[in-house]
Amino acid sequence: MKYIVYIDRLFLLQAVQTLTLLLLTGAFLDRRAPSAAASVFRLVLGSGAEALFFCAVFCLRGIGSLPRRLLFAAGSLFGLFWVFRIRSAQLFLRSVLFYCSAGFLLAGFLHVLPEVFRESLAAVSGLMLLLAAGAAFFWRQERRRREQAVVTAELTEGKVRVVTEALIDSGNSLYDPISGKPVSVVEQSVLDGRIDLGRPERFRLVPYHTLGSRGLMQTVEIEQLKVKREGQDYLFEHVLLGLYNGRITQDGSYRLILHPALLRDGRCPRRQKGKQHDSESSDAGENTV
Repeated sequence: MKYIVYIDRLFLLQAVQTLTLLLLTGAFLDRRAPSAAASVFRLVLGSGAEALFFCAVFCLRGIGSLPRRLLFAAGSLFGLFWVFRIRSAQLFLRSVLFYCSAGFLLAGFLHVLPEVFRESLAAVSGLMLLLAAGAAFFWRQERRRREQAVVTAELTEGKVRVVTEALIDSGNSLYDPISGKPVSVVEQSVLDGRIDLGRPERFRLVPYHTLGSRGLMQTVEIEQLKVKREGQDYLFEHVLLGLYNGRITQDGSYRLILHPALLRDGRCPRRQKGKQHDSESSDAGENTV
């Protein structure tokens, strides 16, 4: 029996399906690019490349079913590596798990569609993208709502203790590119006159960018940071703080912006010295405040 395959329709359907899965996977992983345009570019380019590879393998002759499926899987894995810049085995396993879960969700969604929608390529493609965009938006909004909270923070350096209010900000993705540690941001006036900020061993510069501006932020390392949240005390050692020469808020309701990676996986009340704080969850070069 012979079948007629329209390669352009196959490519478009595969590209949209891959883009849908990558959108959902990215939302679950909470990966951030330097800008929204860069994120969309990588997603679209990765989806197109994977769809092109799929069509090329599909058209190969004289190849068995198992090798063909292995090649399809290899193309999907390579797409995950490139789009999300995977650099660790843990992040790779999480990506594969979320990608497969998104595939099951998408398959279930297509299964319940009426037959009339399945026959229309435009309708199926539009519904898949709409589903992915909506799910990604609501997932990130809920995650941001859970992560953003004002807590009490205590900074300790030797015998000096400074207590201030802090905001856990899921929009802070500032990392030290050398050590990979997350960087929180504090008003410089909070530490001036209390902690020596000019000692060479604690001085470093970290690149950052915000909307419309880029630069280098002076950063110091503090011996201990203690955060009280929901009745539990979390203790972090050797924490990096970026110094902001100004007021973070006009009303002064909080003067420290905590990096969400510090508490994102902070299930235990105390952190061990020197432990990396989920530096794989956001690229070290994606320093957005």
